[in-house]
Amino acid sequence: MSRSFKELLAPLSLRNKTAPSRIIFGAHQTNFALHNRFEARHAAYYAARAAGGAGVIVLEGSLVHPSDWPYEYAIFGYEESVVPGYRLAAEAIQAHGALVLAHLTHSGGQGTSHYSQQPLWAPSPVPEVNSREVPKEMELEDIAAIVEGFGRAAGSALAGGLDGVEINAGQDSLLRQFMSPLTNLRQDEYGGGLENRLRLVRQVIGAVRRQLGGRAIIGLRLSGDEYAPWAGLKPEDTRQIAQLLAAEGQLDFISVTGGSIYSKHLTRAGLYMPPGYAAHLAAGIKAAVQIPVFAQGSIVEPAMAERLLAEGQADAIEMSRALIADPDLPQKLRAGRLDEVRPCLLCNQDCVVNTVQNPRLSCAHNPAAGYEAQAEFGAPGAAPVPQRVWVVGGGPAGLEAARVAARRGHQVTLYEKRDRLGGTIRLAAAAPGRERLALAVDWLEAQLRRLPNVSINLGVEVTADLILAEAPQAVIVAVGGQAGPYPAVTFENGAPVLDPRQVLAGAAPQPPGKAVILDEAGDHPAMGAAEWLAGRGWQVEIVSEDMFIGQRLTATLELTPWNQRAPGQGIVFRPQLEVRRVVGRTIIAVDRFGRAEICIPEVDLVVSAAYEVPDEALYFALKQAGQRVYRAGDCVAPRRLGQAILEGYRVGRMI
Repeated sequence: MSRSFKELLAPLSLRNKTAPSRIIFGAHQTNFALHNRFEARHAAYYAARAAGGAGVIVLEGSLVHPSDWPYEYAIFGYEESVVPGYRLAAEAIQAHGALVLAHLTHSGGQGTSHYSQQPLWAPSPVPEVNSREVPKEMELEDIAAIVEGFGRAAGSALAGGLDGVEINAGQDSLLRQFMSPLTNLRQDEYGGGLENRLRLVRQVIGAVRRQLGGRAIIGLRLSGDEYAPWAGLKPEDTRQIAQLLAAEGQLDFISVTGGSIYSKHLTRAGLYMPPGYAAHLAAGIKAAVQIPVFAQGSIVEPAMAERLLAEGQADAIEMSRALIADPDLPQKLRAGRLDEVRPCLLCNQDCVVNTVQNPRLSCAHNPAAGYEAQAEFGAPGAAPVPQRVWVVGGGPAGLEAARVAARRGHQVTLYEKRDRLGGTIRLAAAAPGRERLALAVDWLEAQLRRLPNVSINLGVEVTADLILAEAPQAVIVAVGGQAGPYPAVTFENGAPVLDPRQVLAGAAPQPPGKAVILDEAGDHPAMGAAEWLAGRGWQVEIVSEDMFIGQRLTATLELTPWNQRAPGQGIVFRPQLEVRRVVGRTIIAVDRFGRAEICIPEVDLVVSAAYEVPDEALYFALKQAGQRVYRAGDCVAPRRLGQAILEGYRVGRMI
């Protein structure tokens, strides 16, 4: 693989404009908007990626018509009030040489009527998969309004100083719904054969080009495969569509995504899909057209992006999540500092924000993402008086605290009781498919070992007496969490009981037999332990009080892949059961609703996947003794990776 990245960092010509690199920051939901307009927070977020060397930045989607309001903080691109926000973003981005495009979109039947209180519009009354909401079949005047809306929204983008627009015909778009026989069941001039199904997208492209004239860029985001072969668009169909549309001379690029109403998890796949899983879709379309083609699909490794370009599979690479994790990725590549690039974990923990909680976008590995304008995430600066700082615990919170404190000039001594740094993340990464999580602590450890004022001590369990005897000027406790008790369950002389940490550390007895996982949280620890055991010959059942197994996987778009993998591994789901006792080799439970008693016999191993609790004894012992002490991460409250790194950062800054 080339380490010069000459293809990735080469300029890209689009119509009469030139982008400084072939790295694309694609459109994605942020929830940053106030009053449904672009604001200063957007500008700071995008400007950081432009300053870092991204070539093209596509803004968060702008809605083209009032019939669409898919999430609360969506951008109302159909209102003239969007123009000042466009101008704010354009000036911030273009100051660094990047091109900036609006992403014009309408969600059609994949939206929601929750906010608009009006029916959804779609080509046909095909129910939305998640909400089961049935949309209104659009009338001809509705279609005309959409065409006009795209044109008017494009005019606003031009008035806001943008370099052009990208029209959304990808996964979650009305235009894809019209093009696809999966969702278009019409019998009029907009349905039936391909020419009719393409009528709307052609009218939209024409309306947008008329508004923008010949100088502005127009791109099309196209779903290269709906992953619904019984009725949807397949790669051979989308190659034909791309060829037809590109030949008309109005488009300047095609950005190739994937997915449809049944496969949202394949549009922004998490840990369980390999990086670059959708690149072949772009390669197929590139072979069929004469305009630039952008590839995407968990392409977060610069070497992979370079290879795809060098092999002619694409003309540019969408690396959105990689740029969320490290906005300076392109500049680091130019400077030959590949080993300093903060890697994207593909964990979807903080960058997927289309949930009912309406979180603002951030990054589990880079807590500054989305908060670029806040002073807290500016350069930390030197400490007024360097001090001797001890950090106890080498997980992500401790590593980040040590890194930031050392960068501020403190003399840092880090202690870890295990023989390797990384903490619980190392165990989480031992679960099948979750190996990339370890990249977070690998990166933190590598950065820490470069610093001359850091001493790392492995295999040492630090006590309060040792700390008080050595009297460091400040102590950061980051020892993590520990297994908590499973609520309201008694264990009586039964099969061995382990927690998920112990399973992933290899403590399961041999030979394999029947393992039952008691899952309180519905999260990755139980699922990871289940797959680890199943992969080693265990017969695995998961018991939960929840309505379905793996409830918390929905937020990271991993529930569908989990439900696809588990049956093939023989994992049995037992939802809606309340466990009462484990007696001998029998688990005694009751149906949550019917209250009938249910027994699971002949159990060889019980895995108690209860909520974890903080390991806080050392912190409170030091606090009571009068030691200057701080804590960060799961020893405060067990949560996710992002909170641990953020708290480590904050503590390292405050000393």
